[in-house]
Amino acid sequence: MEELRNLVGRQQMISAMLFATENAARVIEICSAPPPADGDTVRALADACGLTDFQAEVILTMQVRRFSPDSVARMRDDLREVEISIDRLGESDS
Repeated sequence: MEELRNLVGRQQMISAMLFATENAARVIEICSAPPPADGDTVRALADACGLTDFQAEVILTMQVRRFSPDSVARMRDDLREVEISIDRLGESDS
């Protein structure tokens, strides 16, 4: 069960980073806007993009090098591997 929880967390992280690379202009627009009244940029990004707070936090802490084509390709490969592992664990629980 712990392994599945870790894999799902990793899936959410990778999905968030891929979302940011595919929607870079929108993410930058939100992050460069004046801060919301409550100062919560994480919540503003999550609400604007339909993300969880966790995913928004992942995006806000991303390194710029993650936007390179090679890095995006590696993230897509990692996501596929994680999803396969999740499916296998789900099958073994059945």
